Amino acid sequence: MNTTFEIITLQDAIAQYRIHENIYESTEAFEDFIEADSRFYLHRGDLVLEKDLLLVLELHGVAGYIIDGNLLVNGNIVNEEGDYGPVFYVKGNVVCRSLLIGGSPTHITGNVSAEEVIMLHYNHGWMKCPGLFTAPVMVVEDYHFIPDHKNISLFYYNDEESDNPEEEDIAEVLNNKLTTTFEELRYDLAAGEYVLSQLERDAQYWHKKVNHNYRDLKRVPPEMRTKELCLLALNKSVSALEDFPPALITEEMVEYAVNKSGMALRYLPETLITRELCYKAAVNGAIINLDIPEQFYEAALLQLLIQHSDWQMERIPDDCITEDLLVTYVKHGRGAWLEKYCTAAGILKERVLQRVIEADVAYLENIFSWFFSADTFAYSQSLYDNGQYSNEWTAITTKYKRKLERLK
Repeated sequence: MNTTFEIITLQDAIAQYRIHENIYESTEAFEDFIEADSRFYLHRGDLVLEKDLLLVLELHGVAGYIIDGNLLVNGNIVNEEGDYGPVFYVKGNVVCRSLLIGGSPTHITGNVSAEEVIMLHYNHGWMKCPGLFTAPVMVVEDYHFIPDHKNISLFYYNDEESDNPEEEDIAEVLNNKLTTTFEELRYDLAAGEYVLSQLERDAQYWHKKVNHNYRDLKRVPPEMRTKELCLLALNKSVSALEDFPPALITEEMVEYAVNKSGMALRYLPETLITRELCYKAAVNGAIINLDIPEQFYEAALLQLLIQHSDWQMERIPDDCITEDLLVTYVKHGRGAWLEKYCTAAGILKERVLQRVIEADVAYLENIFSWFFSADTFAYSQSLYDNGQYSNEWTAITTKYKRKLERLK
C-alpha cells in the first residue's frame, strides 16, 4: 500500500472515528461484517492521488480505508466487485474522474464530484452520503441508494426511482456509441478509462480490450473488426460469432468454430447450417433444441448426440424417441428417466432393458447399477452365467453381492 497511509487497529478506528457507527446501518451490522481483529488504512488530512484508487482488499486483516480529509483522485475510484469490498470512509469531499462503487460499504461526509461518471452497482453495497452529487452521468443500478442532492447534467438513471431513461440511451452521451449497457460502461470505468471525453482507439487498444473480454468485440467499430481480432474473440467463446462482420463468416470459419464448440451453430445464420455441420456439432457439445435445426433431427444424428451427452434426452421431442434411441440412452448413461421417456413414446421399458442386456456383458454394470431387479438379474443370468462369460459374471455378481442377497 502507498506509504501515505498508516495502519490502525479497529479499536483505534472506533475511538478516533466512531467507525462502527459510521459504516453500515447499525453497530450490529458492523460487527457482523467486520472482524474484531481488523485494521484500517488511515490517511490524516487531505489526500491527492495521481492515479486510480482501486478499492480492493490487498492485505489480510485490513478491512478498509479511512481518509480524514478531502480526497482528490486524478483518475477513477474503482470498486468493481459487486459482492464485497473494503470499507471506504471519507471525512470530507471526494473529487475524481469517475467513481465506481459496488460492494464496498461507503460513507462520504461531504460532496461527491466526478468529471465523468458516478456509478453505483449491485445490491450488496451500502452507502451513506448526505452531500451533493455532481457529474455529467450518474447510474445507480440494482443498488439501494437515492441521493438527497444531485446535479447531473447529461444522464441520470436510478432503478430505485421512476421515470428512468432506457438503458441503451446511455450510448448517446458516451464516446463509444456502441456501448449500450451499464455492464459495458462498468467494464470501462473499472479499466480506468475516459468514457465521455473523445478518444482515439487504435488497433492495439482493441486487441487489449478483446483479449481481456471477448464480448467487447461488439463495441469495436465494424471497420476495425479484422480477421485476427475476430479470431482472438472466437478462441475465447464461439458466441463472438454474433459480432463478426458478414464477410468473415466463411465456410472455413464456420467449420473452425463448430470444431471448437457445437454451440457455434446457434450464432450462425440458419442458411449456413448443413447436415454435415450438425453431425460435427453433435460430438462437440451442441444442444439439440438450441443449436440443431429441427429439419436435421434424424435417427443417426440423435443417436450420436445421446452417445456424447445422454442428458439431452430431455430435450428430444417425444415423436423422435425410438426404442433404439432409448437403448443408447441406457448404454451411455444412467438412464435415470427411462420410464418417463418410455411412457411418453409408448415404448416398453422391459424391452429396452432386455436389449441393453443382450448387447454386451459390459452393459450389465449399467443394468445392475440402476435397473437391478429380479427380472433383469434373471435375464442377465440366462445369457451370461456360463463358461464363456464366467470371469465377467463372477466380477459383476461379486460387486453387487448385497443387492443379490436382498433378492433372496
